[in-house]
Amino acid sequence: MSLAGYLSEYSLAEILHFVQEGNKTGLLSIEPDRGLNRSLSDIYYIACQSGRIMSVVPGNVAQHQGLLGTIEQRRWLVPEKVAGLKSQLTILRQPLGTHLKSLNLITAEQLTLLYNSQVIATTCKLFEVHHGRFEFNLEVPLVYSEMTGLNLSAHELALLGMRMLKDWSGLEAKLPALDSALQRLSSQLGGIRLDTQELKVWNLSLGELSVTKIAEQLGLESQKVRQIGFRLSSIGLVQEVSAEPIQPSRNEAMDAPPVCVGGGNSQVPVSASFLSNLMGFLKKKG
Repeated sequence: MSLAGYLSEYSLAEILHFVQEGNKTGLLSIEPDRGLNRSLSDIYYIACQSGRIMSVVPGNVAQHQGLLGTIEQRRWLVPEKVAGLKSQLTILRQPLGTHLKSLNLITAEQLTLLYNSQVIATTCKLFEVHHGRFEFNLEVPLVYSEMTGLNLSAHELALLGMRMLKDWSGLEAKLPALDSALQRLSSQLGGIRLDTQELKVWNLSLGELSVTKIAEQLGLESQKVRQIGFRLSSIGLVQEVSAEPIQPSRNEAMDAPPVCVGGGNSQVPVSASFLSNLMGFLKKKG
């Protein structure tokens, strides 16, 4: 069973949300449009286990020697040991990094460096890709020889990738509108760690303030708040809704003098709240 589509329709952040929310295990392939992304490989394979990202490998996954090749290039193992390990790669039943650490052949710090370069850095580059194809295959077996044993949730990795994204032009159509509001989908963050700006936007996501008003209140650029809003919505923390007009309090409405419209002897009293709602309607129509 597989799910396939185009990156122009579904962003990588939205695909990773599907992986985590569905607690998916399988292989996600990302094939950038070579005409637009010549600096990238033809295809990337992202191994997912129960909604967590285990490895990201460029090129032909059938080679099964990407991670060990990196270790060899860094000279963390002697050539004789590398040669012995190559013959065992196809029978591994645990991540290669975990296997090497259990034999005291590699340290936890080295595994972290490998995961950061193999998974986090590569995924950040893939967030720049907005044209190409993707496919998620549930029936492809996991390739343990490409895994360090470390992992991140799909949501955590999506946040890291989007925080590093510099060119948002490919996602412009997906960003919340300036006159829309953001509404929390839960009162709890569910263990997701937000940065300072993300947390401030999330705290104000009550479905009342528009993106523009949130930006003004936080002293941020409106475009920055739109980007943060997309980050939060793509991992299921908020949704875009219509901003609710701020109504005057009951006492203010009662104290406000009536306003009359019309001419001659046929004046009709009109409340201030009615005029406020009417002006809001006319602005929307305009």
